[in-house]
Amino acid sequence: MIGKGRDYTMRVSFLRFIRRSFFVKVIFILFLVSAIPLSIFAYVTVHVSNQTVMAKVNALNFQVVNQLNEQIDNTMVRIQQLSNQYGLSPVITNALNAKDSYFDYVIQMQELLRTLDTGKTTIGDIADISIYSVDSGEVISTTDSIAPLAQSRYEELIHSMEASNKAFQLIDTPSTENSFLADNSFFMRKLTYSNGTGYRGMLIITLPKQALQKAIHNINLGPDGAVYIVTSENKVIATTSTASSTEISKRIEQAIEGWNESKHSEQFVVDHSLFSIKQSGNFHKWSVISEIPVDQLSESARFITRTALILLMMLMLFGLIGALVIGYNLYRPLQRLKRHMRSIQQGNFSNSYSDYPKNEIGELGMMLNNMAFRLNTLMENLQQSEELKRRSEITALQAQINPHFLYNTLNTISMFAMLKDYNKIRSMLHRLISMLRYSMENYAQLVPLSGELHYITDYIAMLQLRYDCQIIVRTEIDEQLKGMLIPKLLLQPLIENSLFHGIFGKETDQGTIVVRAVPFTEETVMLQIEDDGLGLEPDRLEQLRRYIQHEDRGESIGIKNVSERVRLLFGEQSQFRIESNAQGEGTIVSILIPRHRLEFAKEEHSHDGSI
Repeated sequence: MIGKGRDYTMRVSFLRFIRRSFFVKVIFILFLVSAIPLSIFAYVTVHVSNQTVMAKVNALNFQVVNQLNEQIDNTMVRIQQLSNQYGLSPVITNALNAKDSYFDYVIQMQELLRTLDTGKTTIGDIADISIYSVDSGEVISTTDSIAPLAQSRYEELIHSMEASNKAFQLIDTPSTENSFLADNSFFMRKLTYSNGTGYRGMLIITLPKQALQKAIHNINLGPDGAVYIVTSENKVIATTSTASSTEISKRIEQAIEGWNESKHSEQFVVDHSLFSIKQSGNFHKWSVISEIPVDQLSESARFITRTALILLMMLMLFGLIGALVIGYNLYRPLQRLKRHMRSIQQGNFSNSYSDYPKNEIGELGMMLNNMAFRLNTLMENLQQSEELKRRSEITALQAQINPHFLYNTLNTISMFAMLKDYNKIRSMLHRLISMLRYSMENYAQLVPLSGELHYITDYIAMLQLRYDCQIIVRTEIDEQLKGMLIPKLLLQPLIENSLFHGIFGKETDQGTIVVRAVPFTEETVMLQIEDDGLGLEPDRLEQLRRYIQHEDRGESIGIKNVSERVRLLFGEQSQFRIESNAQGEGTIVSILIPRHRLEFAKEEHSHDGSI
């Protein structure tokens, strides 16, 4: 009963949400507003698609006709060019002259046949090239033996050409009973004398209609479409149509008649078929005709229309259902999100909601949880950071130039002046000025590692002059890390601790400090200070580590300052380590810095730093 009452309350709340919620109203308004544009879009899409399909098919159809016509023209032009070339060829001219000896005749015939074979290979689509000589009355062919005119299969063609007054012509006889004449087209040219008074022979180039049929064999215009190659007398010499010759002739007559009525339009419709005609402007006047039934073209358009209508109805139905489902599913998480945001607005950042759904709203809710947690953490860290900043600034100023150190330095210079040791005075003043300039005039918070090493060099050199000791500083710096930026005066407190609490404690006149900057892992870089001083006892080392990790105040203000500055600059992933194996074996201070937090100086000035 309780569950049913809860469901009833939820449904009532949802209905009230529908009536009041601006979000649900927007969903329904968007659905109603989108229904009309969607319908218009569907209509325009169908119409444009149909027009595009028709235009594309028409363009492709006309492109096929143009390309086929151009291919035929190219073949005819090559044939005509070959005939012009052979009309002036000395080999053919000599072969047409009467020979004084049989030997000369054989040599001329061999040379002539080689020339004709070369021309046949150049054209490619032709079946034969023949020469008829008026003087000898013979026909020389690349495929047949040399024969008198009366015994040659070209006799009828040669007599027809002789009866005409044309210098050249293309002869097509597709309806003749002679299969040789019916299956080929013949380009014939009269070979005249140089003075133009008559002709001395004839060139015959045989173009098989099988080659034309092969050229259009792979053209597919649909089950009822066809391509025709038609002569100037409207005779079909090649086609892809499977209809009878009578039906083909009827279709060609209708196409030519429609073409003439349309004033030679490139495309027109006749008897429910779209025709494209391209007539050659060359001497042969052949035409290429393509035919595609209109029903075949509109079949794809009808399919697109039906598919678009079905999809439109389905989209509208799904849109209506989806709007209701989305409204109901968004109601509860949106309300929860609203309560969560109101809680954050009131300044309560500690509340966390974990029952968000696993969707975009759930991600937004988790982001709110994270934001509230981060805000709470940032507010706590802000107070700590402000206090730490104040303390760090004071400590950093103290670490720049220790007044006691400056007093001892000036006192040492005064002593050297009394001793008139001007070289040491000049050296100490030079290094003191360099240190003052670095610490006071350079206001940048971050400096290149090479510059910091140069400052350390001056610092240690002054201590050597003052204490009359030998301090060896070795640097092991990776070449790529010399320009890395670190907080200014980061290393000086560590060097000072190594000297005064380590090396000087051994009461010897010599000590060694090693400064390293090398890759530690693929993701971190190590900055390290190592000395050979007294080292630290285990209890003292553990106490120092606890002091660095906590807010307690101690004696090693410089080390604490360095640790805090490293953490503030390079983040919580950085590490500050102090190691000392045993008494008298020195101390190692290591700083591990994440690579992605490193910055580098634009211009690097390296200093060796060795003393």
